[in-house]
Amino acid sequence: MRRKSAQGIAINMSAQAVRFGLQFVVSIVMARLLGPTEFGILAMAAPLLAFVALFADLGLSQATVQRPQISQAQLSLIFWTSALVSVTSGIIVMLGAPLASLFYHDARVAPVLIALGAILMMTGFYNQHVAILNRRLAFGSLVAVDLGSYVLSSIAGISAALMGFSYWSLVISQATLSTTALVLAWSLARWIPSRPGKAPEAREILGFGGNVTSFNIFNYFARNLDNILIGRHLGEVQLGIYDRAYKLLLLPLSQITGPIAKVATPLLSRLNDDREKYSRSYLMLLETILLLTYPSIVVTGIASKLVIYTVLGSKWYEVAPIFQVLALGALFAPISNSTGWLFTTQNRTREMRNYGLFSSIAFVTSFVVGLPWGIQGVANAYIATGCVQGPLLWYAATRKGPITLGALLRALAPYGLSVAVTAGAVWISARFLSVGWVNVFLLLTAGYLVFWVVIALTPRGRATLVTLLGEARRLLKRR
Repeated sequence: MRRKSAQGIAINMSAQAVRFGLQFVVSIVMARLLGPTEFGILAMAAPLLAFVALFADLGLSQATVQRPQISQAQLSLIFWTSALVSVTSGIIVMLGAPLASLFYHDARVAPVLIALGAILMMTGFYNQHVAILNRRLAFGSLVAVDLGSYVLSSIAGISAALMGFSYWSLVISQATLSTTALVLAWSLARWIPSRPGKAPEAREILGFGGNVTSFNIFNYFARNLDNILIGRHLGEVQLGIYDRAYKLLLLPLSQITGPIAKVATPLLSRLNDDREKYSRSYLMLLETILLLTYPSIVVTGIASKLVIYTVLGSKWYEVAPIFQVLALGALFAPISNSTGWLFTTQNRTREMRNYGLFSSIAFVTSFVVGLPWGIQGVANAYIATGCVQGPLLWYAATRKGPITLGALLRALAPYGLSVAVTAGAVWISARFLSVGWVNVFLLLTAGYLVFWVVIALTPRGRATLVTLLGEARRLLKRR
């Protein structure tokens, strides 16, 4: 398991580095080919689509990965349930499209949602195949599905934008992504569902998925109501600015967290009976994410104006202050997101659901409170709430199970110190740098070096680095 997990992380991280580079370039190209209005229209359609999409899987993919043993009958039950729900979800999106246009006072939203609803129907026909590959730790195949579908979708989106399809180029990109993923997942999983029928422990599986779905619903409002309120009250331009800041910040974070999360769930699910190995594996996975993401968050957050002007151009100048505030919240995100591994792999999804309700209420309230002050007010209120919500979530996740709150905080201490030192160094350096790709690259490089050096000076951080370097050497020797 240790060897497979290390190989899985190496494969996923290598592929994700390629994907991140491609996504970074594609994001810049699309931002220059399209403007805030085009992105704003898709951002208006996104909340309804994202909400309905929560039901398209019913959390059953995670059940496939988490269960110690699973039969063909159970896999088939999950597949047909997911397929039925995804088709129903797509129809609901289509039916709700006219209402969304009325809500936003923009007729362009309805046809976009109808197209996205049709695309949503496909997801239920390949989610289970992706989950099976994840359960098998077939990370090479997962990379092929992810990277192959993204490359083709990017080519389709950019080509459509160059031909003048405006915001429809973003829809075309998504359609290509889902179609390619469907074909690749079926080809690589080599699994065919049986005819629909009864399966043992169906109630338990559906209950697990129901709790995950309930949490996702609550989390949806915590992550999307800000877009809905901004689009409704401040318009598509302000929404486009806010949306770009949010997504540009999460881009490097999601690219690194995603591959490790794919390893974390199947790995920790199989270590539930060994508390020591479970705890050690969880903290190592989390610290790996922090080592790779925190330097970029600190650099881009402190030097947000330099980064935004270089990457997106001067027409996106309003993104910089929003980006800077959201960067503070991004420091909490990897830790908070990793608590989902604990709840899910320990079969504590009911607790996760209940905490999701509390968290959702807090974030929704913050959006409403901040809205009178515009997008800056929404961002400020959002992050202020997150700074309180984050530690509470960590406490809730560590009340039971192998991981204690004390162990988590001790592991995080070196990273807090390194963030402070790196932030000071970046703030001083950025004052003497002008807009330009070379300066951004140099600042990022220096940020990573400073961060890692400070980590290496602490006993805990040094031990983590030695372990990670040892795993890297073993992988290289095998190759």
